[in-house]
This record gives sequence, structure tokens and C-alpha cells, in this order.
Amino acid sequence: MPTIKNFDELEIWKLSRSIQQTIFSLFKTGEIARDFELKNQMLRSSGSIMDNIAEGFGRASRLEFIQFLSISKASATELHSQIYRCKDRNYLDEITFSQISASIIEVINKIGSFIKYLNQSSIKGQKFLNRETTNTKQQTTNNLIKTDSAAKPLGAYPHARKVGNLLFMSGIGSRSAEDNSIPGLELDSEGNIVKYDIEAECHSVFANVKAVLEASGSSWDKIVDVTVFLTNMKKDFPLYNKVYGEYFKEVQACRTTVEVKSLPTPIAIELKVIATVD
Repeated sequence: MPTIKNFDELEIWKLSRSIQQTIFSLFKTGEIARDFELKNQMLRSSGSIMDNIAEGFGRASRLEFIQFLSISKASATELHSQIYRCKDRNYLDEITFSQISASIIEVINKIGSFIKYLNQSSIKGQKFLNRETTNTKQQTTNNLIKTDSAAKPLGAYPHARKVGNLLFMSGIGSRSAEDNSIPGLELDSEGNIVKYDIEAECHSVFANVKAVLEASGSSWDKIVDVTVFLTNMKKDFPLYNKVYGEYFKEVQACRTTVEVKSLPTPIAIELKVIATVD
């Protein structure tokens, strides 16, 4: 992949910009222009696709970039649903609908492919190039692993521990390593969950797991067993299972998925992983 110096060089950003321009042009005239609620929703969704790509790129961190790309992909999926609403209200003819829908599907697929590429990459990003510390090395030597590239543990435990040629991970959630945020989560003033994005959290938790594996001297292909905790099995399993399949297609690790009432933070998914270490 050639070196990209600016976000506007990214193909996915160029595609999302084109989509945003198309959406903006829809609301210039006609009956659709008077549907102000739908107009505002679609302009926000289309703008979110390109803006989150740009912000993720600007964070200079592979893991953070993945999180923002996940949000961008979710916004594109939301926009795709909104385009169907336009069709159902007879705002769009079949040809226009098909053209816009195809463009949105294209950017969704390309963002997904880029996320997969970044998760398979060993590049940490400029922000993390010099972040390995003496303390981290010493803990690794003592078979205890902690890394700044994954969300910090909430208590007195490491990210992982080596026992012989096995690596046992603590529960790894979807919190950001950079600022402890949870991608796609919205809380009300009392801290109750208003909205969350299980797909964005899946990409984030997998990125955290990968970061711990790399800090431990292991890798994604060495995962042998995974226990997954979901807070809403009925609602989230289909999408989680789809994203999981994209990451583990070539790994074929053993897996157990269970539902729990809640997790220590307002995350919707957590992983407990066992891997081998050479």
C-alpha cells in the first residue's frame, strides 16, 4: 500500500465525499427538499462518513483509525437505510435510487476491507512508534504483559500472562486505548445507554486483542480459544457473528459465546482469549 500523507488521498474518503455531494444535491428542489427531518438526518449521516475517515486518519494511530472507520461504516449503513426511506416516500426514481445505493454499498465494502487490512497490519501508527517502555519490557520478561496500545485494565491485573507456551488474556473490552471512550456509545445525563454500535465495538475489541497479542510476542493466527461475552445476545449476535467470521475465517479458534447481564463499563462485548506463544 503506498504511503498516504493526507486523508483526502484516501479512496474511501473520495468516495464518501462524492456521496455527500450527491445527497446534498437531492435536497435542492422538489418535494424531498421540504422533508426537513429526513434532510437533516441524511446530511448528518453522509457528512459523518467522510468526517470520521478524516478524523481517524488525523489521530495518527492504527487502533484509533480502526475505531473511527467503524463509526464511518456505521454512518454509511445508516445512510443506506435512509435512502430506502426516500424511495418508499417516492422521492427517488428507481434509477437514481439504484445509483446512490450502489455507491453507498461500495464505500461500506471498501471501508470494511480497509479495517481488515489495518487489523492485519503490524504498523502501530506514528503516535505509538516510540511508546514501548522499559516497564513494559520488564513485565513481559516476568511473563506479565501490559501495553499502552490496548485499553488499560480496570483493576490489579495485567492484560495477559504467559504460562509456558500459552498466553492467557484478561477480559478485553472495546474501550479506546487512547481516551477510554467506547465507539458509537451515547449516554444520557444519568449515565444510561441511549445508543450503542455493536459493529463498531466488535472492530474495537478485536483491535485491542490484537494489540495485546503483539505486545506478548504472539499473533492473531495463534489464537486457540475465545470466550465472548455479549450483553444482548438476541439483538447483537447476528451482526457480531458476521464481523467475527471476517476476522477468524482463517484462524478457526474454539469459541464460546455467552450472554451476561452487564459488564464493568457500558460496553456491549468483551473477549477472553487463549493463544500460543513461540
